[in-house]
Amino acid sequence: MKISCDKAAEICTKSQYQEASWWQVLKLKIHIFYCKNCAKFSAQNTKFTSLCESADLKTLDSSDKESMKKALEEQL
Repeated sequence: MKISCDKAAEICTKSQYQEASWWQVLKLKIHIFYCKNCAKFSAQNTKFTSLCESADLKTLDSSDKESMKKALEEQL
């Protein structure tokens, strides 16, 4: 039932996007109970995700990415 801090960080990120199973979330909660570093990471990760969602960030579509890539290659 015990998980490493690396695994806890992975599950923490997955749980924020509803990609973690209930079993993984349970193991994460138990780990966070006794590992204060992971508890801090989880809180910071939650804040970061919330800030990104509230910023309404947009990403480039594939064609824009390709045109930027070509422009960069021409510059080099």
